[in-house]
Amino acid sequence: MTINVRSVTEADLAAVRNLFYRSYGEDYPYKEFYNDEWLKRSIYQDSYLFLLAELEGQVVGTASVYFEVGAYSDLCGEFGRLAVDPDCRGQGVGMALMQARLDFAERRLHFGLTECRTAHPFAQRISEKFNLRPIGFLPQKVLLQQRESLMMMGKVMRPARELRRNNPRVIPEAFLLGQQALENTGFKPDLIAVEDADDYPIGTDFAVEELKESSLPSLLRIERGRLSRRQVFGNLQLSYGLFMLESRNSRYLVAKDDGRIVGAIGFTLDEVGRSIKVLELIDLRDDVAGFLLKELDKWARNKYKAEYIEITVSAYWPNIQRTLSNLGFVPVAYCPSFVFHEVERLDTIKMAKLYVPLDIDKAQLTEDSRIIFDLVRHGFEEKRLGISVNETTRHMAIFDGLEEGELTKIAGLCRVVERGVGDVILRAKERGDVFYMIMNGRMDIYNPDHILIGHVEAGDFLGEISLVANKPYNATAVAASNVRLVVLKQKDFEDLINRYPRIGMKVMRNIAISVGDKLNALGGRFSQAQNDRSSG
Repeated sequence: MTINVRSVTEADLAAVRNLFYRSYGEDYPYKEFYNDEWLKRSIYQDSYLFLLAELEGQVVGTASVYFEVGAYSDLCGEFGRLAVDPDCRGQGVGMALMQARLDFAERRLHFGLTECRTAHPFAQRISEKFNLRPIGFLPQKVLLQQRESLMMMGKVMRPARELRRNNPRVIPEAFLLGQQALENTGFKPDLIAVEDADDYPIGTDFAVEELKESSLPSLLRIERGRLSRRQVFGNLQLSYGLFMLESRNSRYLVAKDDGRIVGAIGFTLDEVGRSIKVLELIDLRDDVAGFLLKELDKWARNKYKAEYIEITVSAYWPNIQRTLSNLGFVPVAYCPSFVFHEVERLDTIKMAKLYVPLDIDKAQLTEDSRIIFDLVRHGFEEKRLGISVNETTRHMAIFDGLEEGELTKIAGLCRVVERGVGDVILRAKERGDVFYMIMNGRMDIYNPDHILIGHVEAGDFLGEISLVANKPYNATAVAASNVRLVVLKQKDFEDLINRYPRIGMKVMRNIAISVGDKLNALGGRFSQAQNDRSSG
């Protein structure tokens, strides 16, 4: 039997709508797929290729290519929504539709991608047969009956290979994912890992409001972010006009300094899917950029009740990558030669954050997809641990007065260890180079004569003098229960404060206060012991 693939016409609308009902069911949350007006617009949109497959005169499948996945000049297309009649699966319908889309893409596009459901591996297998390769895993991105994850697959066409800018500079958290995505798509991995990228300062003295029409001219006059320093890439821009932005449910948060507009961040809000996609970042200064990123994170969680947020950033700007990482975002996809900027094509990194618990263990994956999946999952697990470490450091008196970014720098140097009952953590008179913070558990503290002099519990710390001097410990600490400790080595801390002396000054001041407090407490206990002996 011959499968015929052609463009959808108005006469096909009833059959296409019925196909969607059969494929997705009555409870599908995106009801526009069943709406004749929406389907009709899809037929005539220049930004949409709408195909169907016929078998013996019956409509048995449909598929699309969406051209506005990036900016107009990016020449990117998303192979979206491939639906096959449940009674006709396994007969080559999906393959025929995929081939037709790819024939079109290779003539007209520079980059093609598809986001495949992981509730089953069928779309992944079809994509791999047509040389679309895994480049990302988007955990719990879409809300259907429940939140579902997507595997992102990509194919780079010939012009994009010739125009690619080499040697992206990425934070270490994105390095392995990027190298694997480059290898998967046929590029020689050439990333440069930037270990010491600074995050943007987070401004605090700005007012924020949603975009009003009167703010548009002032924002369009700001070149940074829009023209001269594009770090964020989306499929819409402020210059497209409010009418188009509002028609796509896009919004902007505007930052003001003493009533003067200093920047904005644009995003699309999917209220049905409870997700946000960042479009554009405009700013006059770095502290404005940091403020807007943090503010959107807060609005996404508290006002918009989002469960998933993603942002596509340049692979050549590690500072914004670091800022997002500090805010809890994780690299989830790496797209080689994805956007066209000035005279060349740039790689991008898609970073995402979940506001719901990570639940991805049931994802069904092909063997190649599993490699990317494991890298992204590891990133989320590391981030969850990093957030716990950051929460621990945030409440330590020794780090009192440090800003959020400074705390994050310290947390990034720490590691977590676990010890059992009776384990000696540090020993009196032995030289040490490690500072300990207690996340969970309890430890007994003994003086050099092995006399119990106190206890420390979750939230306490010990060995702080080791951060500034390689001196012997003046007490022994023994785990009285199973303990979980955050460990910071003196050498790592010393390297940090050589780069950021302000952090060192604050911590050393706090150490002096801490040591003084402990000496006073020890003196009080000694005096009390003397009094007890005298009265006896």
